[in-house]
Amino acid sequence: MNALQRFLSVACLACISACSTVMVTAHGNFLSDYSGLTPDPDGGSTRSRSAIAIDPSQVSIGAVEWHMASSGDVSDEERGLLLRHLNEELATQLRELPSSPLGRPAILRAAITRVETVSPALNAVSALVFIVPLDRGGASVEMEAIDATTGEQLAALTLGHFAPLSEFKSRFSKLAPAQLALSKAANDFGTLLRTPTRP
Repeated sequence: MNALQRFLSVACLACISACSTVMVTAHGNFLSDYSGLTPDPDGGSTRSRSAIAIDPSQVSIGAVEWHMASSGDVSDEERGLLLRHLNEELATQLRELPSSPLGRPAILRAAITRVETVSPALNAVSALVFIVPLDRGGASVEMEAIDATTGEQLAALTLGHFAPLSEFKSRFSKLAPAQLALSKAANDFGTLLRTPTRP
């Protein structure tokens, strides 16, 4: 294999890996219970939902934490920005929950367990050379709804997500892919909470 063929092979593999949105993650030891989680077919998330309804008028957002051993290249200011973003996204999902007066009161908890930032400069160069920005960025999150009275886990979600190639512009901003992943996690959790249940 000559140098050009090797270069093209590496370029193709890099482009293919840049297209994947699944971030495989390990348990972050944040959730109160992992035993009921069921993996999604794509392997990017796991979820569980009890059949007990939640009353949105009695739901509050509790802990929204940074649950990473090392912050890597994320500053304290950037960490605060990501935590606020996740909190705001959860609040938006909470406002969209349907009324369920017979549902249980709940506390939502969430933790950011991994953040992959992007290098805008590296992506500018790779976009010129390979046509696509290769540094993809994203985040993984764990969140749950806990019965405020009994402490029982009513719903839980773990999700790891890299920004898709369709979000081209996000790959030129250090934190934008992570923010997209946090928004997706909150949206998926909102969908999980809206799953039909019994009171």
